[in-house]
Amino acid sequence: MQLPSLVAIRFFEAVARHLSVKHAAHELHVTSGAVSQQVRKLEDALGRTLFERRPRGLSLTADGRDYFAACQEALTLIERATRRLTEERRTIRVSCTPTFGVQWLTPRLQDFLSARPDLDVHVITTNRLVDLAREPVDFAIRHGLGEYEGLVSTRLIADDLIPVCHPDLASSRHVLSIGDIVADRLLHDEKRDDWRLWCEAVGARDIDCSRGIVFSESNAVIEAALAGRGFALAKRAMVSRELAAGRLVTADLPALETPFAYYLVRLADVPLAAVAQTLFDWLLARVENGAG
Repeated sequence: MQLPSLVAIRFFEAVARHLSVKHAAHELHVTSGAVSQQVRKLEDALGRTLFERRPRGLSLTADGRDYFAACQEALTLIERATRRLTEERRTIRVSCTPTFGVQWLTPRLQDFLSARPDLDVHVITTNRLVDLAREPVDFAIRHGLGEYEGLVSTRLIADDLIPVCHPDLASSRHVLSIGDIVADRLLHDEKRDDWRLWCEAVGARDIDCSRGIVFSESNAVIEAALAGRGFALAKRAMVSRELAAGRLVTADLPALETPFAYYLVRLADVPLAAVAQTLFDWLLARVENGAG
């Protein structure tokens, strides 16, 4: 059996991903005719129809969907292997949530890049769980219990929650007290019930946790607190620098501990590229040394 050409497979994968010959041609910097010709050659070689061609556009046949998934996986593996073997590789690709990327990772990456000016870091910020087996990402930082099939998880930082506010909202300007917290100015993340859980944990029964302003993103909650708009429950790791600089203050009260944490995750059966391992180890060492 003679395998199809890699060019034909690349062209097919691009068309299948975009469901458009025109968009695939633009991505590949070739003409639409060249793309169509390669796809037809591939279908002829396989003896199967991969696309249904309709006036409204393209759609994949059942055979096309199966072949597309296999081609994507194969091309990703080839890309990974090529990157690992390329001596001049300088870019590390890390995935994390937007909030974690802005509040925790980026400030620390500045220190890493100062120490390693020969390397670059590409941070892919998304709330979606990237597929490390199929997407061009070296490792990810995920929030959860650390249990992910096919991945190795290494605990990075805990997920304990503390109340914070702008110094102007705290009676002492240095320490926030329960008496300072006004229910109307509570700042909530719509995806979490943190204030109710924290109030129950510390016995703050006089605070109506149903009041306040609700945000769709946790990053916006922290930004609102920094702007003096109210009281937020923040992950300690996300606001450590703001607390140290005096831009936020917290209470001398127990944190709300959760079973979750932030984990460094990588593929279990594929070793990290050397440059990616450098950043992976650096992040762990920084936290272990108390500089996280």
